[in-house]
Amino acid sequence: MKTGIFKVLLISLLATLTVTTYAEKPSDSFTQIISDYIDCHVNYNYKKLDRIMNENAAFKIPRAEKVIVLAKSDMIGEMKSNKGMKQNCEASFKVVAKSSSLAMVCVDFNYENCTQQNFLVLEKNADKEWKITQVYKIFNDKEPGTAPKVIANN
Repeated sequence: MKTGIFKVLLISLLATLTVTTYAEKPSDSFTQIISDYIDCHVNYNYKKLDRIMNENAAFKIPRAEKVIVLAKSDMIGEMKSNKGMKQNCEASFKVVAKSSSLAMVCVDFNYENCTQQNFLVLEKNADKEWKITQVYKIFNDKEPGTAPKVIANN
């Protein structure tokens, strides 16, 4: 009898651990959020951007001597207006710093004649899901005086 109860308890414990281990949605993992952000940027995927961004997220983009601040809704609207277009770039990223609840990531979008660096700030929300809370976009020209070629010719 004790052996039977022990087996039932052991199986219950293993089942609980398995469910707990796989309970996190794979689409909300740290690396997946970054991959999704890259896809959003390259393919103007505004629906995915809406899912991975915190509701109060902000985009900061330097323009000459000023910094333009766009809300999440502004960026989604901009992406909707460019639906169907594709960025002409290759992307890579590196994690600058990461703790259990806060991270900074640098995403490089390499175009033909420039690189756009996106510095992402990710935070875990109350549901323990990674969300992007800040994006800082900076263009670094590769060739002085040339305009970036950012849209692919389809």
